[in-house]
Amino acid sequence: MTGNWFALYPPVGGGRGAYSRMVEELREHGQCHLPALAGRDGRFAQTAAARFTDLADDLWHQLEAELGLGRAPDRLVLFGFSMGALIATEMAARLQQRGTGVRGLVVAGCPPPHLLAGRAVHTLPDEELTVALTAQGTVPRIVLDDPELLSTMVPVWRADCAAVASHPRRPVILDCPVHALGGTEDPLASEADLAVWPRLGGVGSSVRLLPGDHAAVLDRQDLMAAAVLAAADCPSEVGTRW
Repeated sequence: MTGNWFALYPPVGGGRGAYSRMVEELREHGQCHLPALAGRDGRFAQTAAARFTDLADDLWHQLEAELGLGRAPDRLVLFGFSMGALIATEMAARLQQRGTGVRGLVVAGCPPPHLLAGRAVHTLPDEELTVALTAQGTVPRIVLDDPELLSTMVPVWRADCAAVASHPRRPVILDCPVHALGGTEDPLASEADLAVWPRLGGVGSSVRLLPGDHAAVLDRQDLMAAAVLAAADCPSEVGTRW
């Protein structure tokens, strides 16, 4: 298989449906690999990973399975928002370490791994954890309005936040282009931090800022799709806006 393909990694609490709007656009240009995370995506009986290494290992095995089908790594663009950006970066580093590399990496709403702040959100009581994540604007209203669904999601949020907190924070230097997208008022990824991303990637790396906070970035799935398509050199009406 030699066509373009895309691997998309979700933010805290997210699953395969996290990027439904951009997936629709991307599928017009290639296959989308949407990994299944424990605690969601049909894996509800499994406990979500609370250590970043465990989470990354699980998702690495899923990516390896795709490569085993004959998909070419040099046609792969990795993408992630927030926690997903850390995962996508880890996948790019592992592929580079094994000598294959990828076509490109697109990260959004996240500082480089070595600049990640030491936040212990996962240690908060359930209600305070929910408030903290809601304040970021990335918790769907449907979850907050459904007590049963909320009780199901809190352990997943806690595990995801713990996984992020346990990230080894190693500096990463990649050969592939790295494209970063962030908000000018995002408290989780400052402009200064975002400006570092292109220095960690290869020729053609870039950074783009848009007005708004953490949630404003996630709301711009059209622009995130544009970045992914641009990294794959795919012509698209959406892609022309990156």
